[in-house]
This record gives sequence, structure tokens and C-alpha cells, in this order.
Amino acid sequence: MKNYAALGILLTLLAVAFSACSPAVATTQPTPVPVPDTPTIPVPTEAFDSLDMVEIPAPSLENNLVGEPTERTITVYLPPSYNMPDRRFPVVYYLPGYGDSGIFGFGLPGSMDSLIEEGKVNEMIVVVANGTSRMGGSFYANSPVTGNWEDFIAEDVVGYVDSHFRTMAQPESRGLTGHSMGGFGALNIAMHRPDVFGAVYSMSPGLFDENGLAESQMFAYESLIRDFIEFESGLSALSLEDAKRRMRGSPQQFAISYGYAFAPNPDRHPPYYDYPFTEVDGQLVRDDEVWSEWEGGYGGIADEAIQYKDNLLKLKGIVVDYGEHDEYSWIPKGSVYFGEQLAAAGIPVKVEAYNGSHQGQLGTRIRDFMLPFFSTILKFE
Repeated sequence: MKNYAALGILLTLLAVAFSACSPAVATTQPTPVPVPDTPTIPVPTEAFDSLDMVEIPAPSLENNLVGEPTERTITVYLPPSYNMPDRRFPVVYYLPGYGDSGIFGFGLPGSMDSLIEEGKVNEMIVVVANGTSRMGGSFYANSPVTGNWEDFIAEDVVGYVDSHFRTMAQPESRGLTGHSMGGFGALNIAMHRPDVFGAVYSMSPGLFDENGLAESQMFAYESLIRDFIEFESGLSALSLEDAKRRMRGSPQQFAISYGYAFAPNPDRHPPYYDYPFTEVDGQLVRDDEVWSEWEGGYGGIADEAIQYKDNLLKLKGIVVDYGEHDEYSWIPKGSVYFGEQLAAAGIPVKVEAYNGSHQGQLGTRIRDFMLPFFSTILKFE
């Protein structure tokens, strides 16, 4: 009996020791996590600052003939509240002018932050997608020579931004704007792609009236035409690479870029487009068919607007503004003509003139007019 008693005491002591060394067992169930009524907005895994330079793929530019890279850099401004993971924002896409890579006269992020802080505009994402090409400018047009720049903006850029940032991915929350060449690009792309963009604000756009091409810096003087014919003739004796090098930085570069965009001919030796003039026995001879192709660039958009009337009517707003003292005298005339053509077709458009030059008042127009326009007309959360 003593042995059994001792054994019982020993087992009791072992049980106490074992329980002291073992982890405690919870006696209550954990509080369940409530399931939200709506899906949470995913937070991108990449870390972004208020202003980011982002290199993105540009498949729309593949197979071009002039060596345009298929990786392009865009600038993305994020508003102060972007660090709140449950918010999405509308986006304004800005297209710079010929040879420009940023927004002239308006600083990011500082100027935009100030406008938001002062309550002058709502919080928006701003994306700068420049159309600078090896020859200076793409005109944001689809071309078999330089690549499909319109598609690059409407598909590559927008697709990347929507998949990497918390945007409101709908036309009603996307605005398209630009200056000069970019002002033309904004109107042209918005006219073709109301499924992507919901409103457009064009500043000092490249637009021709009936005489605009003839008055432009490409054809205003007979000497310009003769110089170009001589320049083009010299290219035919050069190798392909030497011809490309000679074209870059030449006085004819703007005209070459324009020809690439609006009168492309990939079967020709560089400069890969058709020129509307030749010289025969010392006299200039114009090919009217080729001339109409050149007119159809900056000048054809007004007539094309009639063709795309239904698309333009889907936009929530169309604004064109220009400086009355623009150094390029054909721009004010073209802007007025464009507005008249749209109005005659029953397409609502606002055309505003101001006391300024081509770039002199650009920053003011962006701060006081363009951004407030989108802040009012785009759809926010």
C-alpha cells in the first residue's frame, strides 16, 4: 500500500511539472474579421513618389523604319491623398509640343500641389506623355514610318497607367490635353477614341484653315521649297544611315517630321515620304494629290470632325484656346476655323482667344483654365 501511495504522489508531481512547462491552451475563439461589403482596392506593390519618371513598353511603335525606341518614359504626378489606399483618381493626360518633353511654364509637383492646397482644383493624377521622336516630333499620329503614336497614347500609356496606379478607369474620368503639336494630338486622338477619353482641352493647337499649309513655316516662301528640294536631292546619294544622320538636326527637320506623319511612303529612300513639289526646268511644280495629303494633317481635322461627329458628341467637353499674338499666324486662324466647322455641324465646342503668344501665357492657361476645366467636368469618386 505504501508503494502505491508513493507511486500516486510521484505521478501527481510529474503532472504538475508537465503542465507548468506546456503552453497554455486558449479557452475562447478569436474574434472573426468582418468581410467588407465591397472588394478592397488593391495597393500596387511598387512604391511611387509624388512625381515619377517611369519607363514603359510601347508595342505600338514596333516595326517603325527610323529606329524609334519601343521603351518610352512618361511622367506621373500623384496627388497628396494618393497614399490613402482606398481612393481612386481621375487622370489628365498632357501631350507636349514639338521638341518639348514636359509642361512648359507649369511645374510638377509644386504647382499642382499648390492648386490643390488652395482648393482651386480637385485631386487628380497628371500624366505627361511626350511625343518627341528622333526627328523632333511624332505629331501623335499613326504612321508606317515612325510607328503608331496615336495608339501609343490611347492604348500603351493609358493601359500602363490604369494597371499600375489607382485610377478611375473609365472615359468619364480621363481628360486629354496638350500644347501646339500636342494640342493637335489631343483633339485628333479624342475625336477617334471617345471610348478612352471623355473630354479634351487643346492649347494653341496645330490647326490649318483653308490656307494654313501654304502660310506655314514649311511653304510660306518659295525659297523654303527650293531649299528643301535641294536638300532632299542630296539625300539620294547617301547610304541609308548617312541619310538618317543628315536629316536629324537639319533646318528641314520639322517638315520631315510632318511628312513622316501625314504623307508617309515607306517604300521611298529616306526621307520616307512624298513631297508635294518638284523642280522642272527651273520651275516649281506641285503635285496636288500629295499636297492634299499634307493639308490633311493639320488641316484635315476640321473636315474629319464631320465624319466623326458621333464620336465628338460623346465627349463631355471640347475646348480650344489660343493666343491672339501667336508667332505662327496660321494657328489663330486655324483655331477659329476649326471651331466654326464644329459649330456648323452641331458639335458643341468652346474656342477662347487670349492676349498672349504661342507659349508666353501657357502656364497661366494651365493653372487658371485647363486644370479647373477638368476638375469640373471629369467624374470623381
